Amino acid sequence: MNRAAVNRVGLAGKITALAVVPLVVSGCGGPGSSGQSGGSSTVVLGASLSLTGALGQFGVDLKAGYQQLVADVNAQGGLGVGGSKRKVSLVVLDNRSDPNTASQQVRELILKDNAAGILGACTPPIVIPEALAAEQQRIPFVSTCNPVGAFAAGNKSGWKYSWDLFFDEKQQAQLVAKGLKLVGSSNKVALFTDTEPDGVVERGLFKKELVAAGLEVVGDYSFPVGTTDFSSFINDAKAKGAGLVAAQMVPPDGIALWKQMKALSFRPAGAYAAKAANGNNWVKSLGPVAEGTLLSEYWSPASGAANSQQLMRSLGVTFAKSDADLAIAVMGYTAANVMTDAITAAGGTDPAKVSSAIGATHKDYPLGPISFSSTTHTAITPLLLDQWQNGKLVEIIPSVPGVALQSPGKGLK
Repeated sequence: MNRAAVNRVGLAGKITALAVVPLVVSGCGGPGSSGQSGGSSTVVLGASLSLTGALGQFGVDLKAGYQQLVADVNAQGGLGVGGSKRKVSLVVLDNRSDPNTASQQVRELILKDNAAGILGACTPPIVIPEALAAEQQRIPFVSTCNPVGAFAAGNKSGWKYSWDLFFDEKQQAQLVAKGLKLVGSSNKVALFTDTEPDGVVERGLFKKELVAAGLEVVGDYSFPVGTTDFSSFINDAKAKGAGLVAAQMVPPDGIALWKQMKALSFRPAGAYAAKAANGNNWVKSLGPVAEGTLLSEYWSPASGAANSQQLMRSLGVTFAKSDADLAIAVMGYTAANVMTDAITAAGGTDPAKVSSAIGATHKDYPLGPISFSSTTHTAITPLLLDQWQNGKLVEIIPSVPGVALQSPGKGLK
C-alpha cells in the first residue's frame, strides 16, 4: 500500500481549525490496543474514504465531519475512557472509489495503524467490503451514507461488529413518488437507475411506489456505472411522452444524463436525482441546468437536532456555500460521535464491548435520534425532499413556510 495516500488529521489541509487533533498514531500492539489498558493513551480511529474517483465529493464531506468530531473531542481534553481522558487520532486513506482498495485499506488501518474502530465511506459498493473486512478483523465499524436495506443484506451470516445509520430505501422511494406527484403536470415517469446495489434495490421500489402514487412508469432504463451516452434512453422517453424523471446514479453519470437531456430538448416538468445531486458539485458542474432538480436530503440546519447550532458554527462555516455537502459532513460527525460514545460507554476499546455499546445506543445526535436494530445492525434516520433553487437547497417535504416547489423545474425547461 502506498503510504503517501495517508492523510493524518492536523497536517496541512483545508480545515485549519482542526490542527488541535493529535498526530500520534500508536505503532505497536494488536488491533485496537491503542485505547486499552496498558496501551497508548491515544485512541486511534481509521477511515478508508473515497476522496477521489466517482464518489470523491462524498468522501471529502465525510472526512470533514469525522475530523470535526475528533477536534471537538480533543478540545474537551480527550475521550473519557475508564476514568481518564485520552486523545483521539484519526487516520484517513483514499480508496479512490475502488471497493478492493477500500477493503485492503481497512485491514491496513487495523493491522498497521492499530485502529480501535473504523468509520465507513459512502454507498454500498464501498461500504459493504469495508464492513466485511472489519468483521474479519473483529473490530467495530460504523458507517453512514449507505442505505440500511443494502447494509442489512450485505452479510448473509449477520453482522457482529458492523453498524450503519442512514435512510431506508422504501422510505426514499415513497418520498420520491410523493415529490413527483406534487409536480402535477404529468403522470408519466422515465426511470434511470444504475446497476450498483442501491440502484438495483431502488429500481424495484421506485417502480412500486410511483405506481402506488398514481404515476405511470413509461420508460425503465438500467445501465452500468460509468455509462456516458444516454441518448437512446432519452429519445425513447421523449417518444413515450414522459414528463417526469426519477434517477439513481453516481454523480458523474447523473451530470452526464442531465446535460444530455438538456441538449436533446427533453423537458420533464420534474426531475429527481438520488445520490448524483447531493453535493455542491451538482450546481458547479451543471450551472443553470441544475435549477429545479429534486433530491433526497439527510439533514437541515432548522431540524433542531442535538448540537445543530454548534455545528453551524464549525462545519456550517466550512460549508457555508453548500448545504448538501454540509448534510453529508453532519452524517460523518454523527457516525464518529456514535463510535466515540460507545468507546466511552465500554470503558475502553475492547472490540466486543464497544460493539455491544454501539448496539445499545439510544440517544439524540445531530442527524437525529439514533437507535439500532439488534437484528439488522441498522438505525433509520430522517429523510427530506429538497430542491435546488437559485444555487441553494430549499426544503419541499416536510413543507416550510414561504417555500414553494418550482414546477416545472427551470433547468430543463
